[in-house]
Amino acid sequence: MSNQISVSADYLESISEQIVLLNIDTSHLAMALQAVTTDNPVSGGVINAVITALRAASKSMEDITEELDCMLTTTKQEVTDHE
Repeated sequence: MSNQISVSADYLESISEQIVLLNIDTSHLAMALQAVTTDNPVSGGVINAVITALRAASKSMEDITEELDCMLTTTKQEVTDHE
């Protein structure tokens, strides 16, 4: 049984672009939360936890985008090599 699936390069590029846009939104949300001030230590802790989670999600999205870009580059190189 094979673990391979066929996906078009265009579809992978579309997914990559969507992830980049989500990453931008995530970064903007983290920056917006940094502007929030509160005297309540619990609320401040929640805000910091959400900022940390958003930054971790952003890093994961960057890694996924890099992996997709590598797959796309490899695919384009293979096509070029066969021509």
